[in-house]
Amino acid sequence: MKYLISSVFVLAIFLGCENRSTHNDGTAVSASTVEGVYQNAIKEALFKSKHPPQSYQELAWQKMKSSENVSKRIGKRVLFIRHRFQEKNNYKGAIQREYIYFIGDTKPSLMIDFDVKKAFGEFIDNQSVQEIFSSSIWNLSSLHVNYQQSFQDASSKQLVKDFIYSIRRYSKEDQSYLEEAISKAYTPLSIANNVALFMTMRLFPELLEELLFDEVIYEGTYK
Repeated sequence: MKYLISSVFVLAIFLGCENRSTHNDGTAVSASTVEGVYQNAIKEALFKSKHPPQSYQELAWQKMKSSENVSKRIGKRVLFIRHRFQEKNNYKGAIQREYIYFIGDTKPSLMIDFDVKKAFGEFIDNQSVQEIFSSSIWNLSSLHVNYQQSFQDASSKQLVKDFIYSIRRYSKEDQSYLEEAISKAYTPLSIANNVALFMTMRLFPELLEELLFDEVIYEGTYK
């Protein structure tokens, strides 16, 4: 938990006070462009964090399309890498994991190590989080219904994307308030997951759009 929370604060420091915006054309980036130097750096980080190399088997690497979109928007090089791997567990079976890493000017930082689609649904369905947003324009209870429908209904998907992108348009004071409230909210979910989701919305909504909907094409109200 501490590792993930510290990682998102590293991202905030990296971005500083940027709030520029450029056109997002959704250009695809080939998964084959995940260079070996990045793969090796990520594997090195993995092996230092409770993932011994003898139980590790790499399955897939993907450079996220949103890397290019965010880089254009903020005017700094940003790289998001999705890595799927398999490792042995204590019961002689195997478990697959999928991690999202951020690479800026320094070594890889682990951003996300959980099922984003499931965690986002639980996040907006949580009563404590709904109360935090109750004074805003967003009714998260209704938004949760939209999220459940968003994979079949275009208008529901658009509302969910509007919410995700709107966080970046809040004042820095409001963003800080929401971040602190979410980090202290009573919830049966992982606090680290909640903070990671919020910080991703705050800093990199393009990445969350891609993780939820496998596309980076938002051109709505909060672009």
